[in-house]
Amino acid sequence: MKLRNLTYSIIGVFAHLALGSALAQSLPEVPRDRTLISQGWDFYNQVPSPTNFSPYSGVLLHQRNNLHYTVNEMLFYTNHNDNKIIPWQANSFEYNKDFTEITIKLHDNVMWSDGQPFTSEDVVFTLAMLRAAAPDIIMSGAIKEWVASESAPDKLTVKIKLNKPGPRWVSDFLATGQAGRFVVVPKHIWKDQNPRTFGFLDLAKGWPVGTGPYKLVKADSGSLVFDRRAAWWAVGAKVAPAMPVPERIIYRPSSVEALAQLFTNNEIDVGRNLSVGNFEAAKARNPRLQSWNASGPVWGSPNGCTFRLVFNNQKAPFNVTEVRQAVNSAINRDQLVSLAFEGSMPKASAPFSSYGTLKAYTAQMQDVMIAAAVDKLDIRKTEALLTGKGYKKGADGKWAQPGGQPWSLTILTPPGDALGPVLARQLQAAGIDTIFRNMQDAAYWDAVSTGNFEAAISFHCGSLYDPWQTLEHMHGKYVAASGQKQSNIRALTRYNNPAFNTLLDKMEASRPSPQDAEYMKLVKEATRIILTDMPQVTLAEEVQVVVFNSNYWTGYPNAQDPYIAAPLPWEGFNQVVNRLKQRK
Repeated sequence: MKLRNLTYSIIGVFAHLALGSALAQSLPEVPRDRTLISQGWDFYNQVPSPTNFSPYSGVLLHQRNNLHYTVNEMLFYTNHNDNKIIPWQANSFEYNKDFTEITIKLHDNVMWSDGQPFTSEDVVFTLAMLRAAAPDIIMSGAIKEWVASESAPDKLTVKIKLNKPGPRWVSDFLATGQAGRFVVVPKHIWKDQNPRTFGFLDLAKGWPVGTGPYKLVKADSGSLVFDRRAAWWAVGAKVAPAMPVPERIIYRPSSVEALAQLFTNNEIDVGRNLSVGNFEAAKARNPRLQSWNASGPVWGSPNGCTFRLVFNNQKAPFNVTEVRQAVNSAINRDQLVSLAFEGSMPKASAPFSSYGTLKAYTAQMQDVMIAAAVDKLDIRKTEALLTGKGYKKGADGKWAQPGGQPWSLTILTPPGDALGPVLARQLQAAGIDTIFRNMQDAAYWDAVSTGNFEAAISFHCGSLYDPWQTLEHMHGKYVAASGQKQSNIRALTRYNNPAFNTLLDKMEASRPSPQDAEYMKLVKEATRIILTDMPQVTLAEEVQVVVFNSNYWTGYPNAQDPYIAAPLPWEGFNQVVNRLKQRK
């Protein structure tokens, strides 16, 4: 018994040493009205991986939920409302004539939080590190695909040579952060680490180190606490007018069920969007809750995303085009948005958002949209398509597969999804035996990224200023072998069409412009293929009712002051934190 107790004691010591400074600790009190409390974005019952703060450890971890507006910063940001780039760690960038080389000029006097200078060597190191680690960590595969070499002619200059023309490369890799995010890491710390396993946490050493105005001071399974640092490079460099006003930022995860009540009770200030019904009910109890628009039912703003029914094109029966088309013909989009979203989101049949730059393209594609006739409920067409592929309806009114086996379709849905139940009923009415299975974030993303699904409701975030940004997620280069994980979190269809791939490659090498007739031809033909082949079915545009609580803080972006796009998980949300003021 003594030996067992001794063993347990030794285990306890090692466990304590392993977690070390990550354990909860005594902190000075900061009043609530000087504290910003965030739910982050993804739904968790407790803090995920509270000992891993690598920005490359996982899409759904801390860089997306808290690090991007506290510790870490980007070279550039983009206001997606007008597509203007905001210089930050860097001053400027310049392409050569064929878009294969880029010169980046950094701001002088950018400093890491440990007092070391931020230089071109850090940028060059990060690019090389990611390329060497491909495809094992976030962004590494994309960097290896694109970047041939990088160099630092001086401490403020970075030169990047691309493997192919990349007229969008800076905008998409260095100025936009949504799923994959390029975060420069400090060479002086990371150079001796394995990027595949390094957790970047030691509070005694000030890790994680970033250039942002906050430092992590507490990390455990209940919450993360970030306190404002004494000084921040951006003030002296006149990139920011002053230190941000919130003295403390707390990341406190929440389940989908608890979120509305937390907003109502002023227990959080920012977080995930609510459904329009939950928002309106919460706002009735707490009038200081606000969203993008001052009135409804369309309270929210575009966010570059659509809702889609994504098919696994590698798995029968959705490896057959006519079956995918048959499902689409059984869908009533007007009913979907009415019942699932209470009219708060517009229906959509093409995978493009309604940002102004995108409208310049879609306005020229009306002939393609009309010819595709995607947005048309047509049960007779569903029956003709399925019958033509050997499906038969039984006496119970349900479709059976060509061999006579019952056809049962399971649609996976993420937390908080409202489309699944309505869509399942519509398909059932057409004789397709359909159920939906709602899953927690981690399990859902594991299933869809590894191809362990038939069909799934999914957000499709992509086009912010150019249709190619969405269309390229259906490029065959992303298709992994059956059962293997996709390298691109948005490329879920496992669709591969050589003719479509060729069009995408031509678009990729072209500077995008809705005024370029040749580029518009490529856009229209690529869109026509997708609306015909239907590797996925676009259902509605996501207009998120992102909720801001003005009980303690004001200065959030809105339709009258659209200084940055609203979604909290995007890198540009740090611009919101920098503008907040205490409510008077």
